[in-house]
Amino acid sequence: MNSYNKDFSSRIDEIAQKWDISGGYAVLKNGEILHKNIYGYADRDFGIPTTKDCTYSFHTHSQLLIGICLMQLIDDKRIKLTDKLSCYIPEYKHGNRITIKNLVKYNSGIPDFFYGKLMIDLNESKEHMDLPVAERIYVETKTLYTHRTFKQVLSLIGEQELDFEPGTNEDRSETNWIFLGEIIKRITGMSLYEYEKKHIFNPLNMDSTIEGYHANTVSYVSYRSKELIRVPVDYNVEGVFTTNFNDLCKLLNGLTEGKLLSGKAWKAMLKYDSEGNGICIENSNGIACSQIEFIGYGFMVYFNQESGLCYGNLQNEELLLSNEGGIWNFFRKEAREEIEGLFTYPMDTKMIRINKKNIWNALNIKVEPEQIEYVLEAKSSIAMCLAYKNYQAFAEMEGDRVVGLLVLDINKKKDHYYISIVQIDRRYQGRGYGKIMMEWAVEYLKKQGAKELEIGVSRFNIAAQKLYQSVGFDIKSVYEDGITMHAVL
Repeated sequence: MNSYNKDFSSRIDEIAQKWDISGGYAVLKNGEILHKNIYGYADRDFGIPTTKDCTYSFHTHSQLLIGICLMQLIDDKRIKLTDKLSCYIPEYKHGNRITIKNLVKYNSGIPDFFYGKLMIDLNESKEHMDLPVAERIYVETKTLYTHRTFKQVLSLIGEQELDFEPGTNEDRSETNWIFLGEIIKRITGMSLYEYEKKHIFNPLNMDSTIEGYHANTVSYVSYRSKELIRVPVDYNVEGVFTTNFNDLCKLLNGLTEGKLLSGKAWKAMLKYDSEGNGICIENSNGIACSQIEFIGYGFMVYFNQESGLCYGNLQNEELLLSNEGGIWNFFRKEAREEIEGLFTYPMDTKMIRINKKNIWNALNIKVEPEQIEYVLEAKSSIAMCLAYKNYQAFAEMEGDRVVGLLVLDINKKKDHYYISIVQIDRRYQGRGYGKIMMEWAVEYLKKQGAKELEIGVSRFNIAAQKLYQSVGFDIKSVYEDGITMHAVL
């Protein structure tokens, strides 16, 4: 590992220490390990540290594993996304209204057996609500995982009406994964672990991954995202397997290399809708994201098959959150932003109107601290566009990742064309994105009918002045604090 990578690795370590995480974190590029380290505690209450030999347990019903299994069966032409649920589970009375695609896209309308039934029962129990918080959390966690067999779940929700017509809404019902798991079992004649062992773990040489709960780490869940509560597994759970960090890194690398599925199946799995959802995978600011989990255990994977970049966060403790300036922050987000900043350069850059796919990442754009006085921050800039119809907001995208924000003020009736806001996120500054944005803005406004343009800039923002001069703007007026620059098209 060269010194550049060592500096990057040290920064990830600093972020992990800041958030006091437990588990492991790995970053790979084209199979090369750029960072791999373990942190925190195998059992925080007893001060037992995490080691390289620590093991963790996960559920076979986890969305990433279910998604891969399902797409393998589609590859083998044993199932189709358009198939009705009734083809495989005829005993469910609403099965002929629901497709497999409804299940994987979170819009089946099937009631949530846990949050919509069992948790209601617990919430209405005075005996339960009188328990101390830690005991209450433990009981609720145990209730979730000891009621996950298909037969038990069907007995809870089988006679209930759907929450909404399939395909008309979105509700991440826990029941979806139970139904999908049961479909896989019925098609293959195997338990989920048996199928995943044969078709996922063995092909990736995950030799330390075994059936059952054998973790030597203790799980912790968070209470209101602020407090960790120890929830040891001292009860029987079906469909669990145990693995280690090295095996999970093999899984991460296998996903990035496009193993386990055909190219066609991967393309379908990574095709995102307007909400950024693929098939059991989501678009997280330009990189595929999914997870396997069980109680406080989790392995969140991020991967991009085109670039060969991937990273994964292993945990036995749920992450705590912090609200900073109205924006929720946590370890994975901060680490992801560090990695994005290191590996993002102009390759597939385009300007896209602000929409449902990119607005949340656009709202998170931040400039350098010394630039704050020069430009309206992203949230206010986008809000301004909602209030005034002549303002148009565009996200600068690198692939599926937001790198900048542009706001144009256009009034054709008054022959008014103005470049109002130019922002490049601090992680991507100095890489040419500002010039790409300005060149696009000038050309776009020219096509709208502009014959000349003006833009305002602080007298003290020398970098911005040089940028605007590089695309044809000259100084028109100088004021005490600001400069008006002008360009003839």
